[in-house]
Amino acid sequence: MTLTELTLADAISVVGRMRDRDRECVRELVGEISDDDFAIDRYRSYGPAWALRDEAGMPWAIGGLTLVSGWTGVLWLVVADGLPLQSWRKLVRHTRTILVNAMDPLNEHGRRRVEAHVLASWPQAQALVAQVGMEHEGTRRAAGSTGADIQIWAKVREQQEN
Repeated sequence: MTLTELTLADAISVVGRMRDRDRECVRELVGEISDDDFAIDRYRSYGPAWALRDEAGMPWAIGGLTLVSGWTGVLWLVVADGLPLQSWRKLVRHTRTILVNAMDPLNEHGRRRVEAHVLASWPQAQALVAQVGMEHEGTRRAAGSTGADIQIWAKVREQQEN
């Protein structure tokens, strides 16, 4: 598995094959949206984005850091159904590296705060964001498009004392 810069073709491929829980999360966070429109949205997301490809060049996951403001970003990830277990390990390591880089004030994409928005009913997604170093801050009750609870996870850069 290798990591490459996200292309529109990668986004279309992965979104078209995303897991049911990813699809449910997308629906709760952005409402009803076609696969193609969501793939285009992810591709056009403002900030660094990548694809995880197998040896044959097939993309299995896409992710990135949407730069919401000069100090805040939102980490996102979409995974195709059937990603092998050993590839999950690489995905977690890479996501952890992305988060470390995103917190670096010397990095061009460095942010003071990075969030992830996770379905409160999806413990595996909660475990993933915890594994990469984020902390649960709270739950937005009935914040999803159909009333699902959405958890906010975040990593905040420690402020330097003057």
